[in-house]
Amino acid sequence: MGLFNIIGSLQCLESAEAAGDQYSTTNSLCANGIGSIVAACLGSPFATTLYIGHPGWKAMGARWSYSWLNGVVICVIALVGAVGEVLRFVPLEVTLGILLWIGLVITAQAFQASPSHHAVAVAAGLAPSLAAWLLVQVQETLRVAGKTLYETVDQFGSALHIRGVIALSQGFIVTSIIYAAVIVFVIDRKYRQAAAWMLAAAVLSAIGLMHAYKLTPGGVENNFGWFAAPEFAIVYAVVAGLLWLLARRPQATGFVAVTGPDNKIRITTRSN
Repeated sequence: MGLFNIIGSLQCLESAEAAGDQYSTTNSLCANGIGSIVAACLGSPFATTLYIGHPGWKAMGARWSYSWLNGVVICVIALVGAVGEVLRFVPLEVTLGILLWIGLVITAQAFQASPSHHAVAVAAGLAPSLAAWLLVQVQETLRVAGKTLYETVDQFGSALHIRGVIALSQGFIVTSIIYAAVIVFVIDRKYRQAAAWMLAAAVLSAIGLMHAYKLTPGGVENNFGWFAAPEFAIVYAVVAGLLWLLARRPQATGFVAVTGPDNKIRITTRSN
């Protein structure tokens, strides 16, 4: 959770910069760390992280006081134990609307702030997140039906490829970044960089930060340890090798129009 909070905070800073506002990475992460330590000393198991959706708040005219007002109101509600009373009059479903709005804004920004020819990379980066969302829906549906994923995982067969959904959802924030980065570098024909990202994916899969999981009666659990997701680690390593070999191959860098003896124009490739 701490690792994902750091990555999420960095993504928030990048999102804010893309929207025209630049903040100090060091100061922002230090504020997270101090807040997490103070909260832990008071008994909270939850780490502090930057809140997502800067472009959306900015578009609505919110400024720094908006965050202070949120903090004060939530603090008062929590300290007086009024959470249950508030939810009696304000259904939880109503509060989720703002999350939907923020999700739409940051998804749109991902496409708008990226070069148009990288759009397929942005779309690919969404796949692991969609797998994580689908897994939550499946688990909640089974819970309502009085079943668990542990009991029914083998009944899905090839209809849903549920084990693939689980694997893709584990460490989905990191997986999304790696998938998008690899595709961007492949599109730009920077195969060495793409190979480096694939090698990183192999290492992260090997130690359990991506794709590794244990399915227990209590649900899906992390599975950290050496060679925790061997299938993914091996495949990523092989792809990294193929990309590295591709980088060593002479690449066509452009086209040249050549006029022949017969005065006809021919198009030829120019290679490194």
